[in-house]
Amino acid sequence: MKDDTQVPSTDAEQAMNQILQAERDAELAIHDCENAAQKAIQDAQVSAQRIHTRANQRITNMEMRHGHKLNQLIKDIDKEAAVALNHGAGNYCDEKRLRTIVNKLAVELCGGPSKPGSDAEAGK
Repeated sequence: MKDDTQVPSTDAEQAMNQILQAERDAELAIHDCENAAQKAIQDAQVSAQRIHTRANQRITNMEMRHGHKLNQLIKDIDKEAAVALNHGAGNYCDEKRLRTIVNKLAVELCGGPSKPGSDAEAGK
């Protein structure tokens, strides 16, 4: 005759061992997934930092280029203004006005007659 009590306990023991092994496998899979997720987060942070650094470098380079161009434009405008001022001052001459000023100055320096209504006339 067979001992049937041992057969079910062996099956139950085997089933329990399979369940325990499945739990261990699941824990390892969870641990592997957590590690993979952590690595993905770290990789994303490194990538974001690289992007941030490159963007800052590009902004700095752009600011420097535009600053240099702006300074050059300001210098060019200053030069053009100086040339225009010198050119304008040399070419613009209202001869009639200039003669009037020179004549008034000559009269004043030589002590010539003053205009009616001036302080010199009023003192006479």
